[in-house]
Amino acid sequence: AAKGTACDDITCGPHATCTVSVKGADCVCNQGFVGRGSDCHAPPDFLPHRLIPGSSDLKAHDVHVCVFSTSRISVVFRDAAQGDIGRIVNGHVRDAGVAEFSPPEQFTAPNEMAFSPVVEGMEGNRVVIAWRDAHQKGACVMRVALLGTTGIRGADTAITWGQTQRFCDSQSHKMALVSLPEGKLAVLYSDKANTAVENTEESFGNSVLASVTASGAINIIGQFRFSDHVVCRLEVTKLTPSSFIVAARASAAVDEMDATKTTKQEATAIFAEFVENELIFDPSPVNLEPGRTQIWARGVSLIAPNTFAYAYQDGLEMNIKLAIVEVDPTTHHMQLVQGPQVIRDGFSHYVSMLPVPYSMSDPHTLVYYEDEVAKTSMVSVCTWTSSTKLLTQCEDFPWLDEKLRSVSGVHLGGGKSFFAFAPES
Repeated sequence: AAKGTACDDITCGPHATCTVSVKGADCVCNQGFVGRGSDCHAPPDFLPHRLIPGSSDLKAHDVHVCVFSTSRISVVFRDAAQGDIGRIVNGHVRDAGVAEFSPPEQFTAPNEMAFSPVVEGMEGNRVVIAWRDAHQKGACVMRVALLGTTGIRGADTAITWGQTQRFCDSQSHKMALVSLPEGKLAVLYSDKANTAVENTEESFGNSVLASVTASGAINIIGQFRFSDHVVCRLEVTKLTPSSFIVAARASAAVDEMDATKTTKQEATAIFAEFVENELIFDPSPVNLEPGRTQIWARGVSLIAPNTFAYAYQDGLEMNIKLAIVEVDPTTHHMQLVQGPQVIRDGFSHYVSMLPVPYSMSDPHTLVYYEDEVAKTSMVSVCTWTSSTKLLTQCEDFPWLDEKLRSVSGVHLGGGKSFFAFAPES
């Protein structure tokens, strides 16, 4: 390790900080890293590992990951090397942080494609996957996987496939999934319908509420519209077991009393709740940028009780912004209490967040994005102080020294997170 009489005399390596003791100045690895002060690195178990060993004939796109039942993980992706079929990998994360995964299985029918698949775990080791079967104007498909139902010892990640259900068409955007109590699940998507005017359509935000049985059957309960506007870039975060926030890019809202007045809704959030077998969407969304356009990639996450964070790429100013919103637990009224503030200059083709990256009693935000100039994958961590309603101590860290084609992350608890990704290389 580098040593000297004062910190000004030495230069520490990456992931190291100078500290002064009775023996003089010394470089010490930062928390979470091991090694000497000149060559600090992540512990071997926390270094990137191939999710699928020997996968040279695989090309993953549209990666999405979920965590459920405390430590179970499911990863889905589109395999562009095999005709854009959909694949799923299931596994566990042990207490020491070591992840163990089963071989991949195809969840699409032979010769069928899966674009922008999303996955959600449910009680009873049920996993639901939703995707569209074409890049443009594809059908919406949902399928259930039951894990560990064979009764064979050591086969707790073995899949028994349940029902496949088609539930919409003309889909060109990624959908969003959220699990709900009583074996229920909501799928949110951009929809279209014919109008009374000949040869015209209306676009809107729609959702399907379904029940998933222990045997893997899907029962559609109903459809519930959550927006009367064109929507895309859908993301969700749960507030409670039965309520959640929908983040979206939506078309402008026109004032009903004055058609010349519009409100931009490109960074909008909608409160939703599951009540008596129905989805209830609050009619008053919060709009973080009511006067701006070109709001692109985004992520949303719960950070404290009745408080969520919303990060997004501003395509006009070319920076990443972060806002904090509080939800009244009784009226469900949403109020912007911090931001939007710039946390990073530059462009990133993805911006997303991890929910509750530390704990509910120690609120933080965690945004992951790409540094296009340095060609590295980054995280931005900020402290949220509920009493003062301030974001402080924001720091940026590289977690991977390369650019990614696709990435998705989840929080495992205990300060640990899991990322599934496909490098550009």
